[in-house]
Amino acid sequence: MGVVVNKLILIVTGISIVVGVVLGALIVWLICIQQRYQAVDSLVRANHVVGRSGTVEIPFDSNTQGKVRVNVKGSLVDFIAFTDEPREFSPGDRIFVVAMKRNKVWVVSEDSLAQS
Repeated sequence: MGVVVNKLILIVTGISIVVGVVLGALIVWLICIQQRYQAVDSLVRANHVVGRSGTVEIPFDSNTQGKVRVNVKGSLVDFIAFTDEPREFSPGDRIFVVAMKRNKVWVVSEDSLAQS
């Protein structure tokens, strides 16, 4: 009887090891397939920024540059900002991005959009 129990334990142990290895390999394979279809892109392009609202961080006007903060793809990103509007932007003012070139943005005030 002891020999039969020992053989049964060895069989169950062997089956458990094989099932564990097969399931582990299956999980690794599924993760690899999922990563093939998941593209990670942290590059900020103009089409991600233009048309977005943000806030002024460093004041500026049509003769100087400042800094604005815009929510892009779930992250707050700071940009050097310019404007053609004849007004001064103060910290906390709401802006709207109308153009972007080489990580610099051109903005207008959200108030000017409401008046249009």
